[in-house]
Amino acid sequence: MIRILVIEDDDDLQFLYHTMLARQGYDVVTTANTSDGILRLTSEEYDLVILDMNMPDLPGIRVIEFAREDVRLRRIPIVVVSANDHWDTAVAALGVPHFMVKPITLRELVEKIEMVLADKESTG
Repeated sequence: MIRILVIEDDDDLQFLYHTMLARQGYDVVTTANTSDGILRLTSEEYDLVILDMNMPDLPGIRVIEFAREDVRLRRIPIVVVSANDHWDTAVAALGVPHFMVKPITLRELVEKIEMVLADKESTG
């Protein structure tokens, strides 16, 4: 089963993402802060991360920087979903091409996840 980590501080969005993705058959873990997201990445296996940038403790970009520095975590695709499009350039510079600007529909998120996972599978 594909496992997705959602790092999002908005409780309503966390609930929506979790519910929708679980209904799609994904195993979903949610966390509300960057530090816990990094801890989970180091202690558990994930196939994809959905990441908000504006978090209460550290900017979400810290998750990307951490993951890109760790050989084991580099392979995990990250989909950034942020209300602030000013992060787009910084995220892309770290090798994350999947940037979505809120508001998005749940269908758009599912389609993005399916595309990213298909790309990951085809490239090995």
